[in-house]
Amino acid sequence: MDTAASKAASQRRKDELRASLLSLTKICPVDECNPKDCPLYSLRKMEPMQRLQWFNALSEDDLAYLAAYHHVCMDIKVASKSDANLS
Repeated sequence: MDTAASKAASQRRKDELRASLLSLTKICPVDECNPKDCPLYSLRKMEPMQRLQWFNALSEDDLAYLAAYHHVCMDIKVASKSDANLS
């Protein structure tokens, strides 16, 4: 893959990640609510423009951390729901 195509693919992945993470600022996709134990709880209570400004100020490292945190949290919630259904 040439450099221009590689850069374009990398930018597409970053854009897709940002769009996916932006949805987390509105609601928890697992519980479809705003759980008080979530680090985004206070953020979700803000006005949409304030949330967007906060989100746009995040660095790439911040976004990577948010994505990792979300995936771990989601895995835990899904596993606990599965365990509850087995009981």
